[in-house]
Order: sequence, then C-alpha cells, then structure tokens
Amino acid sequence: MKAGEGRLEEVEDNLFVPRLVTTEENFAPGHRACIGCGEALAVRHVCKALGKNVIIVNATGCVEIISSLLPQTSWQVAWIHTLFENVGAVVSGIESAYKARERKGKLAAAAGAGEGKVKFVGFAGDGGTSDIGLQALSGAMERFHNFLYVCYDNEAYMNCLPASSRIMTESGLKRIVEVVRGERVYAFDRKNHELVVKRCVGVFDNGTREIYELRTLHHQIEATPNHPFLVLRRNGRGRENELVWKTLGAVKPGDLVVVLKDLADFGEGPSYEFDPIRRTVVGDYKVTHLNEIELPEESSPDLMKYLGIYVGDGWTRVRRGETGFALPEGTEERRTLIQLHSDIFGDSIKEDEMNVYVNSVNLAKFIDSLSFGAGAKNKTIPGWVFTLPKAEKEAFVEGLLLSDGYKVKTSNSLRYVSASDELLKRLRLLLQTMGYRVGKIHKQRREKGSLCVYRPLLKDTEWGYIAFSKRSAWNTDKYLSQYKYQNFLIESEHFDMEEVKEVRVVGREPVFDLQIEGEHNFIADGVVVHNTGIQRSSSTPYGAWTTTAPVGKKSIGQATWKKNMPEIAVAHQIPYVATACPSYPFDLMDKVKRGAETEGPAYIHILSPCPTGWRCQPNLSVELGRLAVETGVFPLYEVVNGEYRLSVDLPLSALKPVREYLRRQGRFKHLTEEVVEKIQERVEKEYLRLREKARQG
Repeated sequence: MKAGEGRLEEVEDNLFVPRLVTTEENFAPGHRACIGCGEALAVRHVCKALGKNVIIVNATGCVEIISSLLPQTSWQVAWIHTLFENVGAVVSGIESAYKARERKGKLAAAAGAGEGKVKFVGFAGDGGTSDIGLQALSGAMERFHNFLYVCYDNEAYMNCLPASSRIMTESGLKRIVEVVRGERVYAFDRKNHELVVKRCVGVFDNGTREIYELRTLHHQIEATPNHPFLVLRRNGRGRENELVWKTLGAVKPGDLVVVLKDLADFGEGPSYEFDPIRRTVVGDYKVTHLNEIELPEESSPDLMKYLGIYVGDGWTRVRRGETGFALPEGTEERRTLIQLHSDIFGDSIKEDEMNVYVNSVNLAKFIDSLSFGAGAKNKTIPGWVFTLPKAEKEAFVEGLLLSDGYKVKTSNSLRYVSASDELLKRLRLLLQTMGYRVGKIHKQRREKGSLCVYRPLLKDTEWGYIAFSKRSAWNTDKYLSQYKYQNFLIESEHFDMEEVKEVRVVGREPVFDLQIEGEHNFIADGVVVHNTGIQRSSSTPYGAWTTTAPVGKKSIGQATWKKNMPEIAVAHQIPYVATACPSYPFDLMDKVKRGAETEGPAYIHILSPCPTGWRCQPNLSVELGRLAVETGVFPLYEVVNGEYRLSVDLPLSALKPVREYLRRQGRFKHLTEEVVEKIQERVEKEYLRLREKARQG
C-alpha cells in the first residue's frame, strides 16, 4: 500500500484491519468547534467519503459558524450557506439548475472529471431538519430530486449574543468576552420577580452569526434570532398573565419584554479601592524635580464628580505629565473643577482663557489607569463605576452634566451629549441602574465645511445625545390589579416591562455563549435574556434538560419523545435512508457513499454528541455515541428501497441498560428511577419493532 492511499485502524483486542480511507481533508482543520464536538467529527468523515466533486449546501447553525469565519474557511469543496429553514429548497434548486445547464451542453466538460458526476448534498442540524426546515425537505423528497441530505443531530439548538454585549456582573459592567467562568452575574428570579446573583458556569465562543437588534423606548440589544427573551403572555379574562420565553426571531413589535429598572441598594458596593500605580519619583530617568500631589486610595463623591468633568472635557498626556480640561474662563464648570481639585489633590491649577492645566505626571498616570479612554470618540465608563455607592454614581453623573449636559427648558429631563457611542450606551445603562428613565440614543451629523461656532468644520462630524429623567413611583395603594394589568412587574423594585418597538436584522458579528446556574438567565444591555446555549428541538429526547425545557416541580425537562426523522424520510418512499454515528466512522462513510451514489433523494441521520449541550466531558463524545447504539437508544440501520437492514444487529438481551447511557450526561441527572424505566421500556419497544422490520426485509 502506497503512502497516502490508506491507513491502518486499530480496533478492539489490538487487531489491525486495513481500510482504504483517503488522507485528503475536505473539511480542513482550523475550525472553531468545541473540544469533543461530534458534529465536526461527523462532517469530517462525510466530506472524506464525498470527495471533491460535490456541492454542499449548509444551513445556519453550529457547523456553519465554526467553519466559515470570514475570510477563513474549512471547506475545501464547493460550499453554499443558506438560511436555517431553506436547505431542502436550495439543494434541490441547485440540482435542477445544474441538470438544466447540463442538458444544454454547458457542463459537458465538467461532468465526470475524475470522480463521476457532481453530487449535491444538504447539511443541516436537527432544528433545520425536523423543525423549521422540514417543509422544504419534504417537498424536495416528494419531487424526487437527486441529492443527499445529511442531518447532524445534536438534539438541541444553540444560541448566543454578540461580543459587544454588556453584561451586568457583581464586579461591574463587562463585555460578554470579559466574563469568566465562576464570575457572579445578576439574574431575574422568575418566582419572586426580583434581582438575584448567580454564578457563570460556562463561556463559549461560537464564531460569527447573523444578528438581530431589538429596540424598546429605553433599551436596545443585539442577539441571534434564536435567542430567548422573557416576554409577557396575556392569558385572557379571569386568568393570570405569565412570563414566557420567546426567541428573538418570534418577538414582534408590541410584545412586552422584561428590563432592569434599578439596582437600588442591591448593587451598592463600598467605595472603589484603586490599584496602586507606579509613581514617578525624583531620580527616575531624566527626572530632576517633581510636582508632588496627593492621590486618593479610593473613590468618593468629590472625586467621581471631578472624573465626570474629566470624561466630558478632560485629557491626559502622560509622557508630558499633563492633565487638562477645556473649560472656558468665567464658567461655573471651571470654578467647580478648581475647588474640587484643591479639595481632592491639594494642588493648584494653571489657567488660561480657554483651558485649565495640572502639570503632574503622577496625576496623569492615575487618571489614565482608571480606563476612561482617550479622545472624545473613545471615552467610556469603566465597569467599576457600576459597583459604586449610589451617591458616588450620582456625583459622577453631575460631573458629566457640568461638562457636556444641560437641562431641557420645557421639561424636567436632562440631556448629555457625546461623540463617543460607547460612552452613551454605557451611560444609559448606568442611569438605568440608578432609577432613571432613559430615552434612545439620538444621532446628529454636520458635514465638512458647515459652520459651527462661526467657524467651518474641517471634517464630517457626528455626535449623539440621550435624554433622561427620574422615574416617578406608581401609586399602588389603590387599583393595584388595574395597574398590574398595565405593568405586570409593577410590584418589583428592580424590573419593569417595556414594549418592543422594532426588531430588525443588523448584520453578522462574532458571538458568544454564557451558561448561568440556577435561574438560567442574566441581564445583557439592561434586558433579561435566557441562558445562552441549549434550547429544546423536536429531536431533543424525552426527559432531557434544556434551557427552554427546564426541570422543576411539574417538569422533568423535555416532555415529548424524540421525533423519528428517519421514519419520516422512509414514509416519503425515497430509495435510501440510513442512520449513522461518528463513533462508527467506517459505517458512516460507507453509508454516505451509498447515499451519494443513489439515484433520487437520500437521507442520512447522524447522531452527533455535543459535550456543551449534553453536559458531559469532551473526551466522552465517541463513547457516548457507541453507548447510544449499544443500548438501543440510537440503532444503526439503513432502508434501501423500502427494505430494512440493521448495521449493528444485537439481540434484545445483549443491549446494555439505558441508564448507562443516561448517567454519563448532566442533562439527564435529574431523572428518577421510574422515568428511567419508562425510557427503557420505550427503547426496547421501538428496537423490537425495528428488528421485526429488518427480519421481514
């Protein structure tokens, strides 16, 4: 055997069996799959079996995410991405278009180039197959198109938030990419409708996906379309309304979602202790004299007001040892700053007509270390500000308003203006933790050459502003039930309901998952969202825990039995149907070859263990796949022109107990012995029925 033509596979009892398997990788390494991902393993085997002469249509989902982070790709064959529900329609359309061009003689040279005719293959997960994609698949099989459809079944949906999402944690506001496992985050107690703190037990990078934006009057958030939001369901007269999870793609304008309205005393920590900086001292390189200054060790209302003014009108130049503020002479802001500086730092300020300056390298270093950003467009509010006592947060807002804010004459609302979009977004979230009602971010733009303060602008300029005011308390002493109909969470100190104004597609972004213990939700951009990661599909097995089929006093998790997609395919009377698992790679590849060579539609259903969704160790993926077969939970078989053939034919007495498969997965750990026995009976019944079909041929 020549190198590259095959390999030896070690099997049980140290026997070696020669198998002709190409070493060529059509699904290349470098993808972003999780460790132990059964889908990635399955796709690799499928692509080996298909060869180069293939066109693959792939639905939005895990495989698409991990494999096509532009401009990179793992696909070494022709590959087309399509919508979640459209694989059956797109692959049959491509096959029809190809045949039409072939009939016209436009593809004669391409046909049969080394590997036979072009094969048309559709890839989708269990959601894109058994749920939203079933209609398109059924139509393609009914029309008898010549294609192979591969379902990689991980028995759940996965969902996520973009990298820019801001998460409320006990240690302050953080981007989702900054949250680490073990960190404590704020969550919504669905029983008491109050704020709780829960531990993050998982963080996952899921590549790049399509993103939707949801807007209310006071909030905006981006997420994948299958991400669940907590929405009010009105149950009609005489019945109490309730909060239910609804995916973003199904949320409509007019729906009411749960949002954070105030951290109140819950989020108040002590004054923030600053990390010490490395002070410059006389004797350092080129330092012969120094302007000594007192630096505070912790935050205070005066310091936060000072820093609020700095965020609006200040700058630092550490190398020059300069801190400056653009505050014109004779203004209240300048007088306030000078007094604050004297009280805090015990040092004098230099002044000219338009600016004030402090020449101190250590002050510049100190302010620079606080992470407020540099430059008008890059200023921000660091996460630690969100942990401060309310008095210090109020002082910080006062400082901001002294610099770039004002009171609207015709109302009680305040406005803050900034060129930094990130600053406005974070300020809006900060104000919402302090009991303010905050409007949307408004944008304004002036083009180059237009006059501003009697001078033409040198370049296009854009800025934004937000308006905000203190919330007025509802008088619930009277008519509580009527008020509660208007606002389901009127009695909650920390949460509110807001009407959705708009849901729209905004593009593609890198996305991440969090997994939160207990409540399985958290607060992102001020909105309560579901624990990202695991949602039920119609392929989720009976009794399995998912975030949308949670375990409780009245729920064992998934309440319905797994949809039997292979039998649905058989009912379409197509020539080839098979089940497979990457734990049996040669069986899988042989079936893919037979399916691809079949004239007419072929369907292969591949069980793909998912350590994240199944709550198991990554090194158990292959073992779990084998156990699924050896317990009869997922039999391997094929149906050729209506005749059943078992690939692994075990007598009922030889099957391992189902509990051996279930107990290795965290999603089943809650099951009682009674439920396990119920599953065992169902598995045996279905397995005997399948063996009888195979016996009859």
